[in-house]
Amino acid sequence: MRADRLLQIVQLLRRYGRMSAAELAQRLEVTKRTVLRDMESLSAAGIPVYAERGRGGGFALVPGFEPDAEQLTAEEARALFVAGGRGTAEALGLGNSFCRALHKLSTALPDDQHRLVTHVRERIVLDAGGWHREPAALDALAAVQAAVLDDERIRIRYRSRQADAPGDRTVDPWGLLQVGTTWYLVAAHRGRPRSYRVSRISTVRRLGEPSRRPPDLDLHQVWRQMRDDFRGAPATEIVLRVHPPRLPLVLRSLAVTALGDPEPVPDEPDAHRLRVRSVEGAAAMLVGFGAEVDVLAPAELRDRIIAIAEAAGEHHRTASRRSAPTEVELLPYGQNSR
Repeated sequence: MRADRLLQIVQLLRRYGRMSAAELAQRLEVTKRTVLRDMESLSAAGIPVYAERGRGGGFALVPGFEPDAEQLTAEEARALFVAGGRGTAEALGLGNSFCRALHKLSTALPDDQHRLVTHVRERIVLDAGGWHREPAALDALAAVQAAVLDDERIRIRYRSRQADAPGDRTVDPWGLLQVGTTWYLVAAHRGRPRSYRVSRISTVRRLGEPSRRPPDLDLHQVWRQMRDDFRGAPATEIVLRVHPPRLPLVLRSLAVTALGDPEPVPDEPDAHRLRVRSVEGAAAMLVGFGAEVDVLAPAELRDRIIAIAEAAGEHHRTASRRSAPTEVELLPYGQNSR
């Protein structure tokens, strides 16, 4: 664990140039005293780290220092070649470069590691999409990626799940996320971080202005916070089978109470799983779709739909009886009824 922390310190100093003991302690989640001991260990190991005192001081590496490259271990080589995402590289327009890079690395490995890597790659294939999921259209990914890498502000046309029509947003790109097979743009809109599903972005216009990206931004931490907030929100998981032509309308109706995007259910044709804030709200939205939606789970949601439908039926039957015309006995003209 300590060796990993020492490597982290070197990586942080190479990236940021100079950092105080307090900054390092916060990043590494240790005390300042631990950081000082680690600096002594690095110096004793021959790493050219030095301290600058005074305001604005801190620890830094001697300019031009490059650590010696270490040979990959067998486990590291296997992890790199098996877990490396060809699908991710292809989505970013780097598929051919990715394959060439792996080929170059493979040929540079010792014979035993080369045989191990080849053995594993011939036997393991990763496809996060699965049998039922079609890859989403990612026409905007290239333009979004360019704006992220160039730190340039953009205006996007985006259609959220709850909107009937797309709208324009001016955003400061912070980064790209791939969650499963879904790509998201993480960007600040009016100063607050948001996530935008790339497949819902129809146009991207670069504004020629620098993106307002915090200099110490940690995209991994931003994503973890977003994920924790999402998971921490009170929610109920529901599973629906929806007549395919009605799926977009059903999802738009549920957008007010839904959390996140629906996920196809393996081995259940036309079934989707999603999380909702309120079973009551979901039932109120779904009751109008009648037989076009089957609730597979939970039973509570089915019961609420039945209760709402029965209450509505009884209400309208009663209203219909109240408004029915009164029957009147009709007598021949001129004859009085007694």
